[in-house]
Formats: sequence, C-alpha cells, structure tokens
Amino acid sequence: MAGGTLLIFLCISFISLCACAQQCNWNGRLDSHTRCHCFSGFTGDNCRTDCHCDGHGTCKQDGTCDCHEGWKWSASQHKCVWDCSCPAGVHCIGPGECGCQHDCKWGACRNGQCECYEGYKGDDCSHYDPNIMQNKDVTVGINIGGISYYSSEVKWVDIAKQSKTWLTQRDGVSEWDTHEIDKISLRDDGYPASLPSGLNVGKTVYRSFGSHEESGNYTVLYDGEGDVDFGLSQHHTIYEGKEFPNIKDNGIELKITGTNPHNPIHNIRIIPPGYENTFERFPFHPLFLEFLKRFSEIRFMDYLHTNGHMPEPTTWDDRKTTDFHTHAGEDGGSIEYLVQLVNTLGTDAWVCMPHAADDNYVRQFATYVKKNLRPDLKVYVEYSNEVWNSNFRQTHYTQEQGKLLYPDDNDRIAGMKFFVKRATEIADIWTHVWGSQSGRVVNVIAWQTNWFGNYDQMLSELGDRKSSFDAMAITGYFNCDKVTTTHASEMPTMTMAQIQHLCDVDLANEKNTDRHYMGVALAHGLKLVMYEGGPGMVNQRDSAVTDKAITFNRDQHIQRPVEDVLEAWYDIVTSNHSNASPGGLFNYFASTGMASKYGSWGMAEYTGQDLSHVPKWLGVQTFISRHWPNNPLGPKCSFVKDPATNTAYGCFKSGQHYVCAKSANNGRTWTNLPSLHQADTDHLTLDGFDPDAKKLYVRVTDKTDVITYHVYSEHSHHWTTAQNFQYYSEEYAPAVLPRFPNGVYNGLDANVHC
Repeated sequence: MAGGTLLIFLCISFISLCACAQQCNWNGRLDSHTRCHCFSGFTGDNCRTDCHCDGHGTCKQDGTCDCHEGWKWSASQHKCVWDCSCPAGVHCIGPGECGCQHDCKWGACRNGQCECYEGYKGDDCSHYDPNIMQNKDVTVGINIGGISYYSSEVKWVDIAKQSKTWLTQRDGVSEWDTHEIDKISLRDDGYPASLPSGLNVGKTVYRSFGSHEESGNYTVLYDGEGDVDFGLSQHHTIYEGKEFPNIKDNGIELKITGTNPHNPIHNIRIIPPGYENTFERFPFHPLFLEFLKRFSEIRFMDYLHTNGHMPEPTTWDDRKTTDFHTHAGEDGGSIEYLVQLVNTLGTDAWVCMPHAADDNYVRQFATYVKKNLRPDLKVYVEYSNEVWNSNFRQTHYTQEQGKLLYPDDNDRIAGMKFFVKRATEIADIWTHVWGSQSGRVVNVIAWQTNWFGNYDQMLSELGDRKSSFDAMAITGYFNCDKVTTTHASEMPTMTMAQIQHLCDVDLANEKNTDRHYMGVALAHGLKLVMYEGGPGMVNQRDSAVTDKAITFNRDQHIQRPVEDVLEAWYDIVTSNHSNASPGGLFNYFASTGMASKYGSWGMAEYTGQDLSHVPKWLGVQTFISRHWPNNPLGPKCSFVKDPATNTAYGCFKSGQHYVCAKSANNGRTWTNLPSLHQADTDHLTLDGFDPDAKKLYVRVTDKTDVITYHVYSEHSHHWTTAQNFQYYSEEYAPAVLPRFPNGVYNGLDANVHC
C-alpha cells in the first residue's frame, strides 16, 4: 500500500491476513477466494487504478477521491491535500491545522501558535528568560535509559523508534527467528530493499512493558508499497487496518510480509491516539518530557549505547539518523534527537564518545552540537564510560589498543594509558571545534571511584594533560552497608526500618568519599562532578535477597537515604565555592527502569507511573524543592481564548493560591471556575481548550513535582480527573487550542498578577 495509513486498536480476536499484495499490484490483498480487496484509494481490476488519495481518502466513481476529514480534493494537483481556513499569509501545516504567523525560533508551531521550549517566550519563542525555567540553577542531573523494545521508558510518541532490530521468519516455519537476515538486502535506513520468496521480517515493540502503555486507536503510517501485518497482540481488522484494545506484556510484533522492490516499504511509524498530526513537530512523549523538566542536565550514556558501542571503528557514516527503522541497537540513538531533547527541556547535555570513534566522528559530532545546541546550554564530554570496568567491551578495546602502544605494560596499565591518551585527544578536538565558544564545553575525565589508588594512578598518568579537562567525575552509589552482600543471610528477614538503619550507618562512608575526591579535584585544579549516583543494592544469585532489595527500593523508607546522599554531596561538593559551576553536578542513575535481579536502578519503574507513590522520586524532588524553592512549577499565568465565542480562560495566582477562571470581556473581569481544592503551594497550568467538546485541560503540580490531571466541562460545569496517558491523548487532539506561548498574555493579564 503506497503511503499507507492503518488505524489500530488492540483487540480480542486475531485475524491473520494473506500477504498477496503483489498479485493486487501492491494496492490490495487477496481473500481466500483469490479476489483482490483494494486498499482505500485504489480500485479497478486487480486494484491497478490509483485514485491518488495517498492514504487520505477513498475512490469515487469519477476517479477522484472522497478525502478524509481535514483533507480536500485538489483538481489542479489531482490528489487529496490539507484542508484548513487560515488567516492571510498563513498556510496549512497539517490536516485542518493552520501554521503560525511567526517562525518559532526555539519552539514549534501547533494550531496557529508557537509552543516554546523551556526558558523561551514570546510569540516567536525568541526571548530567553531563565526565571521561567523549572530547573534554574539546579545541580541535579539524570541518566536516561537506553533504547530497546523492552524499555519501560517511553521517549517518543512514535513507538516504532523503540522497536527491536529485524528478525526473519519463513512461511510455514514455526521458528520465531530463522536468523537469515544476511539473505536480505537492507537499505541505508535499515528497511528491506526486497524480500526473497517466503521470507519475512518482523520485530517487537513494548515487550514485557505494554500493559503500562496507553490503549486505544493507534495509527500506523508508512511509505512505499507492500504488506504490513501484526502479531503477538490480539487484533482484528477494521477499515484499512487493525484494532488493538490492549497491548499487554506480549507487546506488538510488527511484520513486513511483502515489499515492492521498486518502492519498498519504509518509514513505518506507530502512533498512539491523539498524536497523529503532531508527532513530527513534537516527537517526544509529553510524559517523558514532564519527568525530566526539573533536572539541569541529561547524561546520554545509555541512550548512545556507550557500553559496547559498535561498530569498531565507529565512523560518522555509521551513526544512527532520524529516519532509521529503529533507534535501538549497538550504535545508539540519533544525535539529532539528542540535541532536540535538551533544546526542548533547556537542560545541558552529557555525551559519551564511543570507545572506537575515529577523529572525524568526534569532530563531526562536536560540530553538529555546536551548530544546533541552543545558546544558553552547555555540553559535558566524556570518553566512553567506565573504561576500567572489565564487564564492558570498551575496557577490553582500550587494553588491546594499549598493548600495541605500550607492550611492556600489563593489560590494565596499558589500557589506562591508552584511555588517558584518547580521552585527551577527544577533549582537544571538542575544544578546537568550539573555538571561542569552548567555555560551553565541559571536558570530563572519569575513573574508578571505589579504589582511591587507582584514580590517583590515572591522574598521575594524565599529568600535565589535565589542562585539557575541566572536571573529574566519580560515582555516588550507596549500598546501605553492603546489605545485599555482607548482610545477605539476614536481609530477607529484616524490616524496612532495619535496612534504612544500615543506610544511615553507611552515610559516613559516602561523606568520606565525597571529601576525599573534593580534595583531589582541588589539588589538580579540576571541578568535581558525579557521573552516576543513587541506590545500588544488587545480588544476582539469591532471589530472596533480590526480592527484599526490590521491596526496599519501592518502600517509603528509601526516601530519606536518597535525600541524605544528595544532601551530603550538596554540603561537601556543590556548596564548595571553589567548585562552582560546572562543578557540583549530581547525576542520578537512572531515570526509568523496571526492577530485577540486576538492580532497581530506575527512579521510577515506567513512564506514566503514579509518582505520588514513588519514594525515590519524592526524595529527589523534595531535595530540589528544598534548595531551589523559588523555581516555578510551571508558567506564571496560562491563557487560551476561544475565537468562536470570544471567551478567554486562564489559570493564575489569586491571593495565596492558584485559580482557574473565565472572562467574557478580554480579561477585564474574571469568574472563577469551581475549585480543585489544591494546596496553596500547588501550581495550576492550563494546557488547552477543546472548542468542540467545550473542555479545558488543566494540570495541578505539587511541590514534589507530582502532577494530577483534570478536565473541566463547560456543559456540566464540573471537573473530572483524568489518567495521565488519557489526558495527553485528548489534549494533543487536532481540535484542541493550546495555551498562548510562554509570556504571551494578549492583554488578558490586565487585572491578573503575571
């Protein structure tokens, strides 16, 4: 199907469809009676007549198209085109959606107005104002998770970006993977250029996690011609596609069972309900962005698949680009999305150069970031990750390279020497590329924290080359007096309070480590930062110990130890005047991940989790609120106006707390909507208004950045509470008018304190 669109819901019965599109000219499917059923937009004998609907309409008898809502037939272009009524000088940017009168410099256009990145405001998002940022001056960063089909961190609204790499299956063969990918010619974007007879490709999405994801009408989009089908999840056929009411833990299997070699299927997108028109301009899932807003920096170690990054050597031509079929894999996610994410959030970036990257890769990476990173942000640069750790390929690689240069040394020493040499070369490349702006580059060197002598040895080898670096980095994990190892025999019977007591006992060791390395950093003229820190209780051999460790990581008793470690670092490292920015950064590991015998590393376990019951999240956010109490929890005022009725709606502070209200006279007077009974310290943000359904979408954010979601109906004059996925699915719908850009009030603030 050319330019295909499938609507899917997750359903109760599975209907397998015959993949015989070639016999229907790639424009339909054969039924059991070998009759072609044409895809929408095609008709005639064997579906050979293309009405040029391009997936946006159905054929009419006169050979034109009955176009879908938001599209209209263009006689001059002989195809369905976007349909919208826009002001003079403004053009459609989507079906039924008008563009903006201004270019959105640091933002993107939605429904006629700019949505600004964090920290930017104005009609065109060109004015920078750090005082409106939730992460202003915060010294807590976050390591985000890697990209995989089983990851519980949903980064993009297009879930195909987190899908598995291709596996192969044969018609009539029950094997899950026949391991014949070498028999398939792949395009540069990773899609099959053709498929041998009887051989198909498939991959999974949301494996072991789908039960936490949103359900409803998913839309599948693709370019090219062929057959796309689905497995694992139960589904049934609706027009042009399938339904999936419930993904469940099996996930979704996406299959290409036929592809036209002259126009192969490519660019497959799987879009949850509500984001069909906006996913390209707003690619990141709003709950993912919401989770990260208060952190001042994001470390992309796992995102870039730094541990064991492939291929060797790594060249610029090998990098992952945004159009690749998945962002999972040993080559990591795209640099373009990395930069777009930090630009959107207003967070500094921490990037890890692959262990086998050649000079040109490093130079091109640095050049791209320099050209595209917004001007108020910094970038931390590190050579690989934990190159001393024998669990990782990069350690063996540096030892192999080191032995070629330093044959008389043992493997460890040779590897360390090569690490110092290559880390310095990479730092110097970044400094040279950024030139007069190199003050925005923070070159970091890191080594093993637990063994003071090993770190000293590396710094001794570094010698005068330390001038190439701005900071040294350590870890800050706490293990509660090695509770899962030294105390493993008694841990299964311990209470949560007893484990917490061991955390209290262990805090002195954490403080001693912080003091030691603060002194080392100052002695070497370097700033001290943390590349990873947080709870680190692991025992892979004893299931009873693992279960107790997972329970403790979910229990309220872990909140105070998390706060204590952050406070110790703040008092010893961050508050040290000689260690001012870029020093003092505490990088929590990690943002989101399911608990297992390999550790409970995630601050939260999955995107969309109710954070009001996640103690590690509450500990970190309580710490941030304590030290940066004046940072906003959202826009000071948020307004939207219904042009059909000239009614304005807004959420703003009135007296001691926030209210939401409406005005029929352009803000001269306001009538309060029913109270949401929030606390005085809570913040209300009006996100949008649906003029068709007469609904307002409002978030309530408390001081620990826990958010609840509310919808007000002008018909019933009542509030309802929404589930987070449902809230954004509705709020991103095409009809919804988003709030005015940051700092834009259009006179509605005349009698409101903004």
